[in-house]
Amino acid sequence: MRFGLNASPQHNSPEEWAAILAKKGYRAAIFPANYQTPISVIDAYVKAAKENDITIAEVGVWNNPHHPDPKEAALAREVCLEQFRLAEYIKAQCCVNVSGAAGEDWAFCYADNFTQKLYDENVRFVQDLCDKVRPRYSCYTLEPMPWMLPDSPEQYLQFIKDVNRTGTGVHMDAINWVKDPCIYTHKEDMIDRAFDLLGDYIKSCHIKDCRMDQGYTVAIREVPIGEGTFALAHYMKRIRQLSRDIPVLIEHLKDMDAYDKALAVCQTIYKEEVEK
Repeated sequence: MRFGLNASPQHNSPEEWAAILAKKGYRAAIFPANYQTPISVIDAYVKAAKENDITIAEVGVWNNPHHPDPKEAALAREVCLEQFRLAEYIKAQCCVNVSGAAGEDWAFCYADNFTQKLYDENVRFVQDLCDKVRPRYSCYTLEPMPWMLPDSPEQYLQFIKDVNRTGTGVHMDAINWVKDPCIYTHKEDMIDRAFDLLGDYIKSCHIKDCRMDQGYTVAIREVPIGEGTFALAHYMKRIRQLSRDIPVLIEHLKDMDAYDKALAVCQTIYKEEVEK
C-alpha cells in the first residue's frame, strides 16, 4: 500500500515536485500535468517520480462527457480520450473520471442520472475509449458516486462486464458509497462487498472520512481523516489483502499541512491496527 495525495504541492520543477513528496513520506500521487503539457515536461515528471519511488496513481479528467450541450459534451469526450492516452503513455495506474451527469453540473444529482439510457451511453463511451487507446499499461476507470454510475459495488461490477474491455478497471473510493443510514451503520459490510466483487479490478484508491449529522433528515458529510466514523482500518486491511502495491490517495483538504496531518493519521492507523 502506498499512501499519496490527490493534489500537488506548489513547485517550480518536476524534480522539486517529486522531492517534496518523497521528503514528506508520500509514495504515490496524481500526475501534475495534462495532455497539453510539452512532452519534455511530461517525461521529466515521469523520470522524477521513478527516481523518488513515487507511483503515478492517476491521470484525472473530472468533466462531463454527457453534458446536455453537444459542443460541451464533445469537448469533454476529447479530453477524456487524450487524458487516457496520456495515462497509457506514462504508464499510470489509471485514468479516472466520474461517469458524467445528465445536467450542466458535471458531478451533481439529476433524476436522469439513474436512467438506463445514460447507463448504456456510458457503456458505449468507455468501450469507444478503450478501442481507440488499446491500452497495455493503464486503464480507464470511474470514481464511485452516490448519485450516478457506479452507485454501488454491484453496479460497478455489472458495468465492467457490460463494457467487456481489458482497458477498463476500478478506481475505489468506497466512502462515496456511504449514502444512507443503513450503509453508514454497516460500513464494514459495504467495504467487504466492494472488495469481494471488485478486488481483482482495483487500480487505485482514495481515502477520506465522513460523519453523519444528528437530526431528522439525512446529512452525511465528508470530514478530515480522523474526525469521522468511516471504517478506515477495515478499508486499509482490505486494500492490503489485495497483495499489490495499490496507491491510496488522500484528498479534498485545504493545504499541504492538512494533507501531512492526514497522512500521519493514516500511517498511525496502518501501523497500530492493520500491520499486525
